[in-house]
Amino acid sequence: MPQGRSENSKYSQQAPSSDDAGIMTVVAQQMQNSWEKKRKEKEAKYFQEAQALLTKCIAQRTEEFTEAAEELDDKYEKFVLEYASVEDEIRNLWTQLLKEQQKLLLLAEQKHQGVREGEKERERGQVQGMAIAKKAMEDCSRLVTTLRHPE
Repeated sequence: MPQGRSENSKYSQQAPSSDDAGIMTVVAQQMQNSWEKKRKEKEAKYFQEAQALLTKCIAQRTEEFTEAAEELDDKYEKFVLEYASVEDEIRNLWTQLLKEQQKLLLLAEQKHQGVREGEKERERGQVQGMAIAKKAMEDCSRLVTTLRHPE
């Protein structure tokens, strides 16, 4: 009988029976299902890890963006305050300049008025001097006439 088994097993290896083919199909189907399940699990794990990495990356970039925006806001606020301060200084300088210019204008007007008064005074003096000179010439002329024609 050992030979019969050997032949039988040779026969079952050579020509599979319909039960063996059904089992092979079931086993192949189970293996394929198992591979599909493992593939889907790997894909799911990959997508989970990718999603976690993406979320982490977005959170980091959001934080960096927020920090950069805050830094930019701080710098802009500092710039605006410094600009306003400089503008106030400039406005004060213009105000001082205007006051000094008004003082100079007042001094110039006073000087001009003084010069005009001096001119009037000089002119009066000249007119008076000319009147005195004229009178002196007339007196001299009368004296010369009187000396030439004694009466």
